[in-house]
Amino acid sequence: MAPARSGLNAFRQFEAFVDFLHNIAVIGAGMAGLAAARVLQQAGKNVQIFDKGRRPGGRMSSRCNAHGLFDLGAQYFTVRDPDFARLIQSFEQQDVVTRWPQVMASQSGGQWQTQRPEHPRYAGMPSMAVLPEALAESLEIRQQVRITSMTRARSKWVLKDQNGRCWSGFDHVIVAIPAPQAAELLGDVASRFSLPDMSSCWSTWVCLEAPLNMPAGIDTWHGAFLEDSPVLRWAARQQTRPGQPDGERLSLLSRDDWSDRHLEGDSARVADEMVHAFQQAYPEALPAIEAQGAHRWRYAQPRRPADDNAGYVIDMPEGLSLCGDGYIDGRVEAAWLSGTRLARAICNS
Repeated sequence: MAPARSGLNAFRQFEAFVDFLHNIAVIGAGMAGLAAARVLQQAGKNVQIFDKGRRPGGRMSSRCNAHGLFDLGAQYFTVRDPDFARLIQSFEQQDVVTRWPQVMASQSGGQWQTQRPEHPRYAGMPSMAVLPEALAESLEIRQQVRITSMTRARSKWVLKDQNGRCWSGFDHVIVAIPAPQAAELLGDVASRFSLPDMSSCWSTWVCLEAPLNMPAGIDTWHGAFLEDSPVLRWAARQQTRPGQPDGERLSLLSRDDWSDRHLEGDSARVADEMVHAFQQAYPEALPAIEAQGAHRWRYAQPRRPADDNAGYVIDMPEGLSLCGDGYIDGRVEAAWLSGTRLARAICNS
């Protein structure tokens, strides 16, 4: 009987070793964190995600209020990577995403022109938030839990949240939040990594009382690059997204440098200035405004990617890694690639 007990103990030790390799925490439920968690979970890892928001998605969030549904962050995305293309094709078949905008406008030299994009662009249906919500299915996510500190002892990580609760037993932690927030969380440990510098962005939503008049020679437009405006870089007509209700609604995104100068501005004043900038850029008079508001993204886009072209940074002996769109180039697809590549590296280590 003794040998049997010895064999049972050895098996339990093996189980403990396997568990040691499997307990992973992901901080941040944006596109990168969700992509990493999916790969790890599919590989049999035990993954817990912690996110300070009410819903997953990060900068792919939307707002629904009495005036309609508005995308506040990422407006659309493109597809280049074959693996990402297969994922999006599957989601397109499930009506999670659709091709939008299909009619692009540009304002340059005081002129408005339209064209159909050479390569398809995609958006969640009816909003961008639907895509991360689909990715989050079957994942264990603790929403409205903000991790405020991390400590490592005996090869395990202990995370503490805003309420003082400790979450322990993690062999590896993936930090999938904007680099400045990651640096604040990691403290002195952050100096080991090359982190991207991030710029800010103001996003303004506008509900109009009547449809926009179209510029001369243009039948319609879905989204527009505003090249002449010193304030705005993008405008979108929300109701042109498939699945969205009727009623003229605009989403406006500011330029990085303007946002940085107005970062601490009053949101109502910022909304006024961005709407005024659109009125100056648009060749037709705007209908009366029913309602408007502004949302600040303190960390929106990388000014320059991190120096590591792997798309992530990792310290495997310490059980710590970072990922996000800022480690590549700021696109939605880049966030997915960053998280996916990192997770594969962990699985293959």
